[in-house]
Amino acid sequence: MEQFLSDLTLIRDGVLNSTADLWVPLVETVATMPTWALAAAGAGALALIGVLLFGGRRLRGGDRLDRPDPVLRAQPETDNWQPAPPQGVTPAPMDPVPLPDTPEIQGLAEILAERGIDDRVRDGRLRSFAGELDDLRARLGTVSAGSPAAARLLHDARGAIASGDIARGTDLLIRAAEEEDTTGHKHAWTAGIHGRAAALTRLVAGDLLAARGDAEEAVTLFRLAADAAPEDDLELRVECLGRLGALAHGREDYKAARKHFAAALDLLEKSGADGHPDLGGILNNLGLACDLAGDAKSAEQYYQRALAADEAAWGDDHLNVAAVVNNLGLYYRRRGKTQAAEPLFRRAVTIKEKRLMPGDASLALSQVNLAAALRALGREEDAQNLERQAGLPPPEPPETEEPMDEDSLETGEDGGEPAAQEDTETNERPVPAG
Repeated sequence: MEQFLSDLTLIRDGVLNSTADLWVPLVETVATMPTWALAAAGAGALALIGVLLFGGRRLRGGDRLDRPDPVLRAQPETDNWQPAPPQGVTPAPMDPVPLPDTPEIQGLAEILAERGIDDRVRDGRLRSFAGELDDLRARLGTVSAGSPAAARLLHDARGAIASGDIARGTDLLIRAAEEEDTTGHKHAWTAGIHGRAAALTRLVAGDLLAARGDAEEAVTLFRLAADAAPEDDLELRVECLGRLGALAHGREDYKAARKHFAAALDLLEKSGADGHPDLGGILNNLGLACDLAGDAKSAEQYYQRALAADEAAWGDDHLNVAAVVNNLGLYYRRRGKTQAAEPLFRRAVTIKEKRLMPGDASLALSQVNLAAALRALGREEDAQNLERQAGLPPPEPPETEEPMDEDSLETGEDGGEPAAQEDTETNERPVPAG
């Protein structure tokens, strides 16, 4: 023990001697500083410590988990329905909101145009990007760099993105994350700070790559972000897994999407976050991945759990609840269980009528889903009334067909009603609670 203490003393003296040229002028300067200057310096040091410890967190309430991309709450896009001109006094579906005229939107539009992306896909990507732009800007503004080199790269990246140079901004973000990795490996005691900054920076860069259509590169960045996220940062780790799941879903790789959403759910459950307000979103997305992957039994269970979680977290008439019951109704309809689907579609319509403006596209799509269910149940007049409210023209009279034998009629899985066509609600994005 004596030898150990002696070694510590020698190390201490060596460090002090080697830094004497730095410490002596500093001590002399501090000794001559007035009291107000010392107080200001102390306050500045405390502020810096606070930024290092708590900076770079996601917005929306500090530790609140970002809900997985709401587009996953809808079924895959179909061309079964297009809005028609208004019939009489019936409100027509609302026209698309014009895209914001910002440098970021213009920069992404130029990239997509150069790649020959067709107008419909390009418009969809630009609208998705526009919906995420405020969050992207806020995230970039709150990422605290762990080194001067990373700070300069982040500063330049923010400027490039704000000016519309998306490609250069993305490259600078990737370099900033790599700089954080390098610094974190050198200084173990601040590794968590650097890891968090690297993960957040890569999430933004991955979002930019995904918006450009570079899915493979985005997947790589999201995986690196998940690896860099500190073990004790549950929110960030779940967010990274949610990004991976959303990207896999968009590529129709439902097996991978299920794996990532299941991993996110496992993290929440192990942490005891049963009442987490975003638990319903993860369960819903997991149910949708199972549904589209063909695991019907698991899909129904996850949808039911998602509905219970969202009702507990948001209330019975929230748009998140409407999205879940819509998906559950579509699940039943595709399996010929229209009697079970009809009240779910009706509940979705009721919630949206309360929360959305007449003529809203999301409301109209739910009305169409309910109308299809009512028609399958033989309630043609009610179905046509709903379609008029949604802005659809009256159906054309059916052509006369030869009668079919009973044996040739298509039946559902349970031997009951005919299997339903996919009356799917496309690109639904629940509006956040006001």
